[in-house]
Amino acid sequence: MKKFLSILGVCLMVSFSVSASGSNEESGAVKDSSKLKIGSVIMNTSGEWYAEVIKGMEAAGKELNVDVSIVSSDNEISKEADNVDRFLAQGVDAICISPLSADASVAAVENAKDQNIPVINWNTTVNTDTNGFVGVSNYELGKLTGEYAVKYIDENFSGSVKMALLTNSSYEVGVERCNGFKDAVAKDSKIVVVAAQDAELMDEGVNITEQILTAQPDVDVFWAWNLTSLQGCIAALENQGNTNIVIMGTDMSVDVANSMLSDSVNLQAVTTQMPYDIGYQSIKLSIDAINGKSVPSTTLIPLKTYVKNDKADVQKYIEEHKDLVGR
Repeated sequence: MKKFLSILGVCLMVSFSVSASGSNEESGAVKDSSKLKIGSVIMNTSGEWYAEVIKGMEAAGKELNVDVSIVSSDNEISKEADNVDRFLAQGVDAICISPLSADASVAAVENAKDQNIPVINWNTTVNTDTNGFVGVSNYELGKLTGEYAVKYIDENFSGSVKMALLTNSSYEVGVERCNGFKDAVAKDSKIVVVAAQDAELMDEGVNITEQILTAQPDVDVFWAWNLTSLQGCIAALENQGNTNIVIMGTDMSVDVANSMLSDSVNLQAVTTQMPYDIGYQSIKLSIDAINGKSVPSTTLIPLKTYVKNDKADVQKYIEEHKDLVGR
């Protein structure tokens, strides 16, 4: 009997040791990705750009086997805060967010940090530490179009060139794009910027373009800082049947690509981000942050410039993105 109890005691000790060892190994192991939940907070879901970001996030969730829930803040700070709070209450493992405001979004981000939830911010920055940022250099985004503008003007204009800009002074990303473009074209002494007015939405792009042309009818080139102001500029010149004025801008879309291929306007160049890659990498890095892996403080996604004379490249863009129209 004593021998049996002795053997039983040894077995129990071994069993406990194995159990404890297994527990320690589990606590230091990478979490099972199929159980991970990531809450993604987007500024808004309107337009092709955000549709492509969402597509990238959904693809990452499927390929990396994690649960990705995506909600829109509809450009409202209070709703953004509510979205973050709701995700935290649901017990998400990470927050993936494009902050609406560098300052006003701080409280929502810090609320997640206070609960030891990793935060990856993308597209826009916030004035507090996060686990990592995914996006582009907006200065470079504007600069690349400016450099192409200089090249195009040097090859196609012999004298001075009058340029008008549809700009933005309200958002960090807009200011940086405009500064990048202005710095690039300032290096060409024959380019004279005769007008620069803020425009954001498409109707503003139409109205500001028309106002500039009323005051400066001999403008040679327009540049627009974002997709919707670019669409407005295109529409205004199409309405006037003007195919002489050169248009350049930022952010490609299917309808912009179609305009570039058509002869209804003279849209020569568009420098764009890769929103699908931004979305995908945001989710991928969120998983790395959850598992305690090293995440770069900044992950920059490459940029691309589409030009009118490379019709095959523009057509390829249309074919690859046509399923996003109307999403």
